[in-house]
Amino acid sequence: MTPDISIVVPAHNNWWLTRHCLHELDALRASSPVRFETIVVDSASSDQTPERLKEFDWVRVLRLDPRANFGDAANAGARIAEAPIVLFLNNDAYPLGDPLVPLVAAFARDDVAIAGSALFYEDGVTQGAGCVLLPNAHWFLSHRNLPPDLEGVRRSRDAIVVPGAACAVRATWFAQSGGFDPTFRNGFEDTDLCLRAHSEGLVVRYVAESRFAHYEGATAGRFDWEDENERRFYERWSSALAAMPRTQRGEVSAIVLRQSVAGDPVGAAVLRDLSAGMRSYGHPIVGGIAPWRRFDRRFRIAAGLAWNVEGEALAPCVAMAARNGRATLRTHGAIELEVPWMPCADPARAAELWLRCSDASECTTIAVLGEVSSALLERVRERSPLVQFERLETEVLLERRERRDVAAVLIGRADSYGFGALLAAYGGNACVEANEAAPEQLARLVADRDWRARAGAEAVADARRRGDPRRSAMRVLDLARVARFGLERPGSALANAPIRLASA
Repeated sequence: MTPDISIVVPAHNNWWLTRHCLHELDALRASSPVRFETIVVDSASSDQTPERLKEFDWVRVLRLDPRANFGDAANAGARIAEAPIVLFLNNDAYPLGDPLVPLVAAFARDDVAIAGSALFYEDGVTQGAGCVLLPNAHWFLSHRNLPPDLEGVRRSRDAIVVPGAACAVRATWFAQSGGFDPTFRNGFEDTDLCLRAHSEGLVVRYVAESRFAHYEGATAGRFDWEDENERRFYERWSSALAAMPRTQRGEVSAIVLRQSVAGDPVGAAVLRDLSAGMRSYGHPIVGGIAPWRRFDRRFRIAAGLAWNVEGEALAPCVAMAARNGRATLRTHGAIELEVPWMPCADPARAAELWLRCSDASECTTIAVLGEVSSALLERVRERSPLVQFERLETEVLLERRERRDVAAVLIGRADSYGFGALLAAYGGNACVEANEAAPEQLARLVADRDWRARAGAEAVADARRRGDPRRSAMRVLDLARVARFGLERPGSALANAPIRLASA
């Protein structure tokens, strides 16, 4: 029977991400009324991917060698797809609920060529509700780092561009149009495809009810050709941008920091790493704005960051508060919003971390980080009688000590910032969350050192991606923009290309 939709998953290494994606799709097979096939395009993976894909016998696998760009891999998958609709899904994305029913329904309109899903970070905060074109001709993920219950996230609509991380196309049109342009190397090919659809009088649709979580930028080399891609895109499309609606989102530059870290070494460490992330984007961080600084435009568009400061925060600002084991970011100013804190830690801290994954079979020590119930520890000991527990707090991980080898780390409520869990993972440790599945997971890690090593390697890769201070900095900066200027609103064009073109 012909499927309703074909899901094409281009993949290069990062098996742990592909595995998660396929596990979630497998669960969806059992619950969704939509019939779908899954095609993984393995683009010259050199890790476990080729071998481990055999575990998913319901997946069609297409191997490409040598490594192909995203566009080439997606096009190859689409050529063998059987359904009238093809969904291109990044291997670092996975479904939330059933995203296929509303996505397929969007194509009931004959003029729809492309339909894109709503994207969210792992903590449920919006990553992108389609893309908007800014006055300076840059593209921006709509409502990035804002709460998922805002109208602009929840409302489906015709869009200019939708991101390619979870993007469906009408198969016949996609084939006739030539598919993704492979001259774009892992960037701008989705934007180019959307503008080609518009140029033919067709519709690009943002489907709010179709939801995916997306890890974002996990594939190595993802941004290596960004400058080249950008130039090629604007040389092709700058003249067409003049007629497209623009969206104003406001901008901030300098960050005025008010902080209270006395007696909180963990909070102080997190703030240092976050500040480095904000500075890497070119945002100066100051304790106040002296009169002479106002000659510099960066200080005329400043916003505040109140870090664990008690009392009323001065608007416009973003206030970070860590209470009762939960850290949040709240805006004060043009609009009041609240989202979870995005944990971060400088990966360079791994060099000084003394807690390390043991490669010895006889190691049975489990480090317990944070608050874990005695009842859970007893269940762990029932499964693994030889286990020894070593209780730790995050502050201890910041100290300089002699190396200590452990079989795994059991993560409880260690600190409000999620900092300790990142540090533990940076040491190559297999980290297990304190939940009902923990005893079984820990028993395997204690008994099987090879499994322990693989789990530790995956923990490092995941932590380095999730804990990048630039990701957390971007959340703070996006919130600072809305604190000062409010939500997105219509704007006027300032330019049709943000770069100087060779033809100019």
